[in-house]
Amino acid sequence: MENYADRLISAIKKKGNPCIVGLDPRLDQMPEFAIMEGKSTEDKVEAVRRSIFAYHRSIIDAVHDVVPGVKLQSAFYEQYGIGGHLAFMDTVKYAKEHSLVVIIDAKRNDISSTAEAYANAFLGASVFFGEKKPVVDADCITVSPYLGRDSLEPFVKTCKSYGKGIFVLVKTSNPGSSDLQNLKMADGKELYIHVAEMVNMYSTDLVGESGYSSVGAVVGATFPEEARLIRRLMPKSIFLVPGYGAQGGTAAGAAECFNNDGYGAVVNASRSITYELSSAGISREDAMREIREKAKLMAEDINSAVAAKIKR
Repeated sequence: MENYADRLISAIKKKGNPCIVGLDPRLDQMPEFAIMEGKSTEDKVEAVRRSIFAYHRSIIDAVHDVVPGVKLQSAFYEQYGIGGHLAFMDTVKYAKEHSLVVIIDAKRNDISSTAEAYANAFLGASVFFGEKKPVVDADCITVSPYLGRDSLEPFVKTCKSYGKGIFVLVKTSNPGSSDLQNLKMADGKELYIHVAEMVNMYSTDLVGESGYSSVGAVVGATFPEEARLIRRLMPKSIFLVPGYGAQGGTAAGAAECFNNDGYGAVVNASRSITYELSSAGISREDAMREIREKAKLMAEDINSAVAAKIKR
């Protein structure tokens, strides 16, 4: 079974960039062509499903040969109930059919037995009346580390068994992350450093032929100084880098998450790619053209910044 990190690095090399497009459904901001899909039925659940999937199918059609993967933010689907969940499953399936790496941004975790259930649901398989079957079957999920090591171990075990990956929250992109993640501990180290060191212990067990591990970290582009330090602490981990674009993170900030081989991170952008179109009444074809062009511009921006960082 192919190591997840090897699969991701291979996808990055094939597409020529480390950029990920985020899929965060917002019905009130979607273009009219997607909303009209939902209006074709009076069933509210099915209407939600159709509108969300119509838009995300269009995005995937536009970018699947440009970027290596997509990131689905589960909360944006969950807010729409059953229809949102059905659209979530539709989108995962469609992205996988188009050979995209599928990352689920769910930030899940709990005590060890519940962590195992989360790992089964998103990455592995669950037992249905004596038969084990995959459920979401994503490639990777974001995980919270704040219940400790025993809460991470079920995810690591599932990654080993199914060739999947996790990105553990280490230094997130939001301004309030410093309220807790930058707290000084008794030894003088900040909390995020302790988390990075803990996660690094698990990453060494899942290093693939690429030299990178399937146990990675979430490190925001909005904190380049911290990213530089975490990069040194976690040399074999791939970082999922949020915060670029709408959150104010720059390509130069994101570049600090990369190793000098030009790899070691994937950079996500969501709203700035998919929700800043020229008009609400834009046609499907023109929307795809705009989204594709933005994805290409992002790839150029990130590649340029990473190259500049390596030259320093």
